[in-house]
Amino acid sequence: MRINQIKILIEELTKRLVKERNTYTYAREISKNQYKNLIGLCSKHLEEHTTFLSNSEHLTDIGEILSALDYILLLLNLKEKEISIEEKGTFLTSAKEQLTQAGIAFEHEDYPGVSNKLNTCIELALKDVLGIPTTIKGIKVSNVIEIMIANKIGPIEYLKEVKKHVLMDNFVKHQGMRIIEARAGNAIASSENLLKKLPKEPFKIPEEIKEKIWTGIK
Repeated sequence: MRINQIKILIEELTKRLVKERNTYTYAREISKNQYKNLIGLCSKHLEEHTTFLSNSEHLTDIGEILSALDYILLLLNLKEKEISIEEKGTFLTSAKEQLTQAGIAFEHEDYPGVSNKLNTCIELALKDVLGIPTTIKGIKVSNVIEIMIANKIGPIEYLKEVKKHVLMDNFVKHQGMRIIEARAGNAIASSENLLKKLPKEPFKIPEEIKEKIWTGIK
């Protein structure tokens, strides 16, 4: 059971126990059973707090149970924050690292490096949001973006900008330092803007469109 669901059960049991406390010192049988069940549900999410949970499992005094539930709720809230931080730290991280590297290449006027890093950045970002394993190498990013645009998946205008400035516009072949620099700057900007608009988790895509995407990556 998910943490948010367990928290709802804790809130409901707490309300029941507060009502019982007006009449009883010790929790009634149904409340005790619900409490023990909650301890069991929490154990897989709070493995590092096994000692506390084990010692709390057999409490019967309503006041002590309420105190334990308050502490368990605090632990679950902290666990949720920890999970959230971990997820934010991993999703699109590789793509963002490549974008950073492209910026470094730009500062050193390494424009072929900018192009390479941005192409990798976009490929990794699309793999994350479309659920494509990173072990699949050499996907046809341009094809995938075309399919996304045609089926209105994701931030369409930003995908078009990336296609224009990163994938189709090979700025490193143009003559003239200022022209190359401007094109490289546009490519970095369009990639950065796309990453900001992408969701925090993979898109939910209909099966028929998934098939098109999987066909397009080859």
